[in-house]
Amino acid sequence: MQPSVARIDEALCVGCARCLPACPVDAIIGSRNFTHTIVHDECVGCGLCLPPCPVDCIAVEPRFPGAPADDEHDGLRRDTLRRLGKTAQRRFRARRARLAALGERAEARVSGAPAATASAPTDDEIEALIRSLS
Repeated sequence: MQPSVARIDEALCVGCARCLPACPVDAIIGSRNFTHTIVHDECVGCGLCLPPCPVDCIAVEPRFPGAPADDEHDGLRRDTLRRLGKTAQRRFRARRARLAALGERAEARVSGAPAATASAPTDDEIEALIRSLS
């Protein structure tokens, strides 16, 4: 199977921003009412951005167009894909953490509870706080 990448026809893009949350690696940049573009070095070609697009300005194309599967650049392509995979994993984990933090803050706002901190206080910190209040 030929590796792929998404491409946006920027002349057709209406800036609806529906494709932004669909991208699992945040490879689409732009904002509402402005043309969007895809960072090709970060796109994994999954095609999840296609269904939300109301004007069908996104297409998934071969990452290496016109290249035969067994040419002399096969090793270079393999290295590129390996690098892309590592980058995609890192970006996916970062996106998942960012969305989880946003969800926790939103949940805290709704419930009125304080947002969760990055680390829980230790027993010594709790004892010191109790002593300072006494």
